[in-house]
Amino acid sequence: MKNILKVASTIILPFALLVLAYFFANNTHTFSQPQLELVRLAPYPIFLIGGVLSWKFNRSREFFLLLIFTLSLASLQYLRELPGAGGEVSVSDLHSILCLVIPVNVLIFSFFKERGIFSLWGLLRIAFILAQAAAAVWLLNPDQSAILHRIGKDLLPVTLRDLTPLSQASLVAFVLAGIRLIIRQVSQKSSQDISFIAVLAGMLYVLHSEYDPIRYAILWGVSGIILITSIIQDSYSMAFSDELTGLPSRRALKQDMMKLGMNYAIAMLDIDHFKKFNDTYGHDTGDEVLRLVASTLREVAGGGRPFRYGGEEFTILFPGKSIQDALPHLEELREKVAKRAFTLRGKNRGKGKTKRKSKSASTRSARPIYITISIGVAQKNEKNKTPDTVMKSADTALYRAKKKGRNCVSK
Repeated sequence: MKNILKVASTIILPFALLVLAYFFANNTHTFSQPQLELVRLAPYPIFLIGGVLSWKFNRSREFFLLLIFTLSLASLQYLRELPGAGGEVSVSDLHSILCLVIPVNVLIFSFFKERGIFSLWGLLRIAFILAQAAAAVWLLNPDQSAILHRIGKDLLPVTLRDLTPLSQASLVAFVLAGIRLIIRQVSQKSSQDISFIAVLAGMLYVLHSEYDPIRYAILWGVSGIILITSIIQDSYSMAFSDELTGLPSRRALKQDMMKLGMNYAIAMLDIDHFKKFNDTYGHDTGDEVLRLVASTLREVAGGGRPFRYGGEEFTILFPGKSIQDALPHLEELREKVAKRAFTLRGKNRGKGKTKRKSKSASTRSARPIYITISIGVAQKNEKNKTPDTVMKSADTALYRAKKKGRNCVSK
């Protein structure tokens, strides 16, 4: 249930912020002029905070997008009149350029890996953004109006001007960026991509609407806030989730132990003969085994909360439960792990070998093996009055389970 709420909040929050921004933008008519000026300038400190957090947590995609947002909004607010051009024409041309630049950059940066901000790769990306800014200034020259006109021409024999002022090229860029982000989200399940999808939707809405400095400032600012929340959410997840197994980490365990009430049981478990398994089959296969066990631990019943303690060790908290309450669920868990086969692939799999293998070689290359776990469990009592002492008692019980021959539960 906790994981469902976490996922729901990750998905809903960015779009909820967009809805709030929409209602806020539609209710600024009662604001005084100083208040409106404050709203107009608000995005810049938001972008600055986001930039600092991006740099601190090495989130280059957010950093570069925030840099693009800063340049885009500043150009709309402060470059309304350029030498040799009327203000209205400049705003219209700027708008046309930004309608293409923003989705194209979101699309391009979705392919980039995190390689630092002030590294060589990062500096090349900054240069790429500045080159776009220089190209935009060049295009805003009245002599280049023909190029802008060609960019804005319809690509398909269908007119959408009655529905949106955005050019077909811009709409195609928005659609491609959206599809790319959705594919990334399905494959990687990251709050970062959800936030980027929300930002893309916000930019599509605001660029679709007629230029209004306050509305634009609010939507741009909220887009910055969405990116900041993405950085915070992912940083929290990295701190409190185990990257390999996806289970809550030892840090999360320590926090949850502080919230335990008057009655609880704690189970400690580890994978039998894991070191020997690692030495025999390699660490990559060992990692697969850890993921397999973790996926089974997620199915533990009885209100148990699984955590990765470290190495091949895991912990399960049973708040409000006694040993007798927890034992049936731990036995069920042990049996599930013991019955779940792990298919061990041969080293030559996928290497394009052309020689025909014998039946015995084929059998060896993909054979099922079975993993077992040993479990020790303890509860709060007169002897063990704190979570730490209960955990130590459970660890001692785990040692007894090992001495008994493994693949059993001891208390």
